[in-house]
Amino acid sequence: MNDTTRIARSKGVLSRTTGGEAILLDTVGGAYFGLNTVGARAWEIIGENGTTRGALIEALLAEHEVTRDVLTRDVDDLLTALEKRRLVQLS
Repeated sequence: MNDTTRIARSKGVLSRTTGGEAILLDTVGGAYFGLNTVGARAWEIIGENGTTRGALIEALLAEHEVTRDVLTRDVDDLLTALEKRRLVQLS
């Protein structure tokens, strides 16, 4: 992955945010995934129109006191987990 990697929500994924956390459900494959508050914010930033990895990292850096290295690692881990469960598409 690099900063120009495009992130898009997969079709058929339903989400609900409650108490700052998000729950994602893939209605096609049946995957169910919970996100903490930062993950839920990342999901919100990805939105219906998608975003790039670089834009996602910049937006989260502006909102959280964390180093770029730590945030980048966490974002990559999240995106890998979401892609593995077919909740997002990376291109």
